[in-house]
Amino acid sequence: MRKKIRIKIPKLAYEVINKDVEYFNLKKETLYNIIIKELGFEKFTEIGYDIFSLDEKREVYFNLNEINTELVPKMIAFHLLESDIDMIIKIFITYANLHPAVRERVVYKNLFLRVEQAIKDKKNIKIYFNKEIIDILPLALERDGKTGYNFLKSKHGKDFYLYEMKHIEFVS
Repeated sequence: MRKKIRIKIPKLAYEVINKDVEYFNLKKETLYNIIIKELGFEKFTEIGYDIFSLDEKREVYFNLNEINTELVPKMIAFHLLESDIDMIIKIFITYANLHPAVRERVVYKNLFLRVEQAIKDKKNIKIYFNKEIIDILPLALERDGKTGYNFLKSKHGKDFYLYEMKHIEFVS
């Protein structure tokens, strides 16, 4: 049975997460569950925690997906906490403290791992981008100076291209 979550998080964390919901074009519940799954066993950041604690709060309601419903008690034990609410708030604050490029890596972890390995190995990969399969040589990951999110710099034939990572659906 999926667990229902109702928490109050700092307004700043709420705004950062909602910005990512829009940017990545994900449902809120989907992003919340990705954040919990990917950061639940990581060390929480204490940087700015006192500032966040003074910020006004926003309510968030969502259901944990099945895997997180099973993992959350293990995460609580791992962090030696007593409450799933406190832990999820700390996870969301940790996520909000990350740079946009790092947050994108959290959301699309497997995609980034595959792309980074291909860059390291200097191997061509096929990406599914804007409903096309494209054979490219990935060269580097670059940050957008305005948004802070990631682009994949690559070579296709003799030309060089930048692909927004959020639009790459899979890599093979």
